Amino acid sequence: MSLIPGIIAFGLYSACLLAIGAVGFTLQFGITNVLNLAYGSILTGAMFVDYAIGQGIPNIWFGILLGAVSGALISVLFGRFIVMPYVRRGTSLVAMAMVTIGVALVIQYTLESIQGPFVYSYQVAHQTTVRFAGVTMSEEQLIIIGAALVLMAAVHALLQYTRLGLAMRATAVHPGLARSCGVSTERVRFTAWLVSGALCGISGVLLGISTGSFNSVTGGPFFITLVVAAIIGGVGKPYGAMIGALVIGLVSEAAAAVISPDYKNIVAWVILIVVLIVRPQGIFAEFASRRELIG
Repeated sequence: MSLIPGIIAFGLYSACLLAIGAVGFTLQFGITNVLNLAYGSILTGAMFVDYAIGQGIPNIWFGILLGAVSGALISVLFGRFIVMPYVRRGTSLVAMAMVTIGVALVIQYTLESIQGPFVYSYQVAHQTTVRFAGVTMSEEQLIIIGAALVLMAAVHALLQYTRLGLAMRATAVHPGLARSCGVSTERVRFTAWLVSGALCGISGVLLGISTGSFNSVTGGPFFITLVVAAIIGGVGKPYGAMIGALVIGLVSEAAAAVISPDYKNIVAWVILIVVLIVRPQGIFAEFASRRELIG
């Protein structure tokens, strides 16, 4: 039996799960030029909120809404009351990265104190499966793929067909020029934190539901992988993050199917090393080369 249909189907599923978080991360960085290393902890926090309010019963649609609200709220508060005061003082990007790491640790250890010695697990429910082209997928996986595609289309529509999207793109390319043309860059940055947080929260909730169990550090490894996807596509480019997630999803599933499942988790790093050697700026190099990145 050919492995190709399974690789494509589950590779797309992995890519969709990854793309939601990667687009949120790179969108916020592209507009604010702040490397938010607390993103993984915010992602994990959304899992805890969904689990607490949903009482451990997985509900994807309710979880998406709850993840968007909780992630957006945490992200906006973080950006408005912690990040922006430092930015106004002219804090360097390296120092800002340290600030976000500090916040990440505060969130992580707060969640750990709530969690205690336990690992949270969602109640296992009977799942409807769908079989096509020799591939069997759960209804939950198909919903996640559909939700991700809708969210990516929504991000595309926001950036390409709205005045806000035009202002966001202008601020990302040249904040000073955008401000001189009447764009409220402060409001645009606020929106970037809002949208980024919503995508972060949704990504966290879907990750928790798909894995079935989580703890205070579950978001960490996933955050590293989505950062790799963002780097592959060119940091600051939402479309690049989508492509980077697709590359990682397909190649990692191919490695798991052809070689061994043990290789699935290291594929992202292999791809990153190759990209950094061949094309350090990422797929969309023309933008990333103009940004002041933190090495």
